[in-house]
Amino acid sequence: HNMPEVLTGVDLVVSRAGATTLAELTALGKPSVLIPSPYVTNNHQEKNARSVVDKGAAKMLLEKDLTAETLIRDIDEILLDAQTLQNMKLAAKQLGIPDAANKLYEVMNKLVKK
Repeated sequence: HNMPEVLTGVDLVVSRAGATTLAELTALGKPSVLIPSPYVTNNHQEKNARSVVDKGAAKMLLEKDLTAETLIRDIDEILLDAQTLQNMKLAAKQLGIPDAANKLYEVMNKLVKK
């Protein structure tokens, strides 16, 4: 699947909390329910998720607390409240760096030319 194409058509994403995923979600301004993997080194995914949650762009649901009921509850809290959904979209967009690859290339290119 072409994930960037799929992501543009959704209002909310339920996902793990890897750094690349969060970069994609914030670049697109997508609110999310994040379920960090407990099986990564030094609990990185939970730390990643916390940084986005603290800015209001996501909710975090720890895997140990994950049930159908808790997931539906978190999804409903976002999708059934238009203001919450809009606030989370704006927060995610503010965290994102659209066109990050090109910006990084430009910085690297300037450094090489020095």
